[in-house]
Amino acid sequence: MSKSIERSRYGCNLHGAIQTATQIQGVVPIIHATPGCGLQHDIAKKVGAVSATDIQGYEIPSSNVYEKQVIFGGTSRLREQIKNTVKIINGELFLTLSGCESEMVGDDSLSMTQEIIDQGEKAINYKAPGFKGDQYIGYQGLVDALIEKLPTLYEDVEDEAENSPIRVNILGIIPEQDIYWQGNLNEIERVLKPLGVEVNKLFGYEQSIENWRRLNKASLNIVISKWGAQAAEKLQSLYGTPYIVVENLGIGPESVEQLISVVASELNINIDVAKEFLDKERERFRYSLEQIAEYYYDYEFQKSVVIVGDESTTIRYADFLSTYLGMEIRAIVITDFVGEEKKQEPSELLKSLADEIYYKKNTREINQIIEDTKPELVLGSSLEKETAERSEAYFETISYPAYSKVILNSSDVGYEGAIRLLEDLSSLLLSR
Repeated sequence: MSKSIERSRYGCNLHGAIQTATQIQGVVPIIHATPGCGLQHDIAKKVGAVSATDIQGYEIPSSNVYEKQVIFGGTSRLREQIKNTVKIINGELFLTLSGCESEMVGDDSLSMTQEIIDQGEKAINYKAPGFKGDQYIGYQGLVDALIEKLPTLYEDVEDEAENSPIRVNILGIIPEQDIYWQGNLNEIERVLKPLGVEVNKLFGYEQSIENWRRLNKASLNIVISKWGAQAAEKLQSLYGTPYIVVENLGIGPESVEQLISVVASELNINIDVAKEFLDKERERFRYSLEQIAEYYYDYEFQKSVVIVGDESTTIRYADFLSTYLGMEIRAIVITDFVGEEKKQEPSELLKSLADEIYYKKNTREINQIIEDTKPELVLGSSLEKETAERSEAYFETISYPAYSKVILNSSDVGYEGAIRLLEDLSSLLLSR
């Protein structure tokens, strides 16, 4: 028998598809669902993480089906909404997203999408009923749909051979779900630039359909979390593009330098071209550590910690805190797993990072773990803040949802992420 989830920290398949689509410039989503579906996404977005898009909130077109369409079918309502949207909004790609109600009654959203394709517009359809998965599945599914369907709408992009760069795609960083997603993409781009590599970030500032059309031109795909593995496998199957899986993207020098080394090896680039950059960045990080050394000892920064979030996030925080700050990771609670809790098997890396590994989605159960563990520091989402404060533990928001945090370009990976984290944790531990 299935059990309910109290205070879930993410939405459904449809919400994941919306947040993914709206972070690609020029993409116009058209929701085929009840009015509440788009409204719930907008409310969750405002309290979950700050991130502006070209089309957002009440601007997102929706068929807003009611009882009549649910009973008798809402295909005509979707047709009407598509026609009106195309007239009003100038988009590079129209994306029809069908939700639970339209999928349950069997509305033919694919045919409605084909109608505007026949009229000369660029459009694709993605079936996104909430009963088929959460926001992570929405990201994964929409990325898969874009990879499969964009080549049918556009001619292949040709690079001029003499100016063709060495390009890599970044897969697995989910817009908004990773609250530091913009800064993390920028940091990956920054640290790989000394190798002469062009990073295709796919989401955010200046990332449009043009970036997605160049997916097949990459020399390598870099999978940052398990949610990018399916896309990498599909690209390898279609275009023969190799990929690497980064289990720990990392905060601080060691992990990010390992990433640079692996990418250089895969692309047959001599890593010595990045030596000057790596030496400077390593020295900058060491200097930052020295600056907080006095506070570290005087204020006893070595704390016992519980970390709550998606798997890739918890790994990098646990690794950094234990390696560089000597903290004791009492427990890691992973929230982005698929399937039953009891069937999850942590990796050897995860087992090496914490005393206990839990797989939980229920906020009440997660808060009970915190109370039982009695940590001195809790890193998690805003849903853990009250319990941490009640337990007199320090608290820092690192995962979704983040109610009271505005993040524009900060990172929690690489050198920049390490220095920011040293600042934030030092300020937090000096606050009492």
